[in-house]
Amino acid sequence: MDTEKYWVLWPEYFDAKLTRAQGRKVNRNLAVPDPSLEMLSKALHKLGVEFTLEEEKAYPGEWHLKKGRALVSITIPKSQLLVKVGEILVRSQRS
Repeated sequence: MDTEKYWVLWPEYFDAKLTRAQGRKVNRNLAVPDPSLEMLSKALHKLGVEFTLEEEKAYPGEWHLKKGRALVSITIPKSQLLVKVGEILVRSQRS
């Protein structure tokens, strides 16, 4: 797989318990506690983007925890993708 055609999204990007220095990429209002790869998958599915899950991967900052990652086809800028996924995660957590 050519990873240059994909954005890499780690669950840690959306973890409200982490600081920006620890790996969170979105504002706290777009983050949820302990996001899972499954939650990320559901959010990406709702967005209708093409993605692949890699379950045995570990975020470099937490190399000992294999939470996995998602490879998302590049269709929009990563910053917009992060916001949209964060909004879906927060909405799904409230309902």
